[in-house]
Amino acid sequence: DTTLQMIRNIPALALIPLVILWFGIDETAKLFLVAVGVFFPIYINTYHGIRSVDPQLIEMGKSYGLSRWQLYKEIILPGAMPSILVGLRFALGLVWVLLIVAETISAQAGIGYMTMNAREFLQTDVVLVGILLYALLGKLADVLAQLLERYLLRWHAGYQK
Repeated sequence: DTTLQMIRNIPALALIPLVILWFGIDETAKLFLVAVGVFFPIYINTYHGIRSVDPQLIEMGKSYGLSRWQLYKEIILPGAMPSILVGLRFALGLVWVLLIVAETISAQAGIGYMTMNAREFLQTDVVLVGILLYALLGKLADVLAQLLERYLLRWHAGYQK
């Protein structure tokens, strides 16, 4: 875990020069940057969720003779799911920040690229449309994450209506 924690402390945006050298200025560079940036919120929340599963539930599953796979599927994954989904929801918010920066610095297409070009030509209306598009896409991502939470955690008392 020490190596991952060292890598986690490197801001994803600090990797932009290296990513450009490795992948050039195209969609692969943006995807790599976004993937690196969102990995750690999901990883940390998943790790926390697994570690916070009630040990007595795990012991109960073992005493009922559950295999390792059944133990994971029936006890550990459902117990960790709220934390995993928090990490996913946080990562979805972070995706937009990373994507905006990646597109403004190293892109040939996209909303960020369009917005930066509009800035060059003082087209305030296009800049505002770009900002509004990011806001709407962010809201859509959050609504989809909430629907996923409601569906996957319909059994959980904290998510019932």
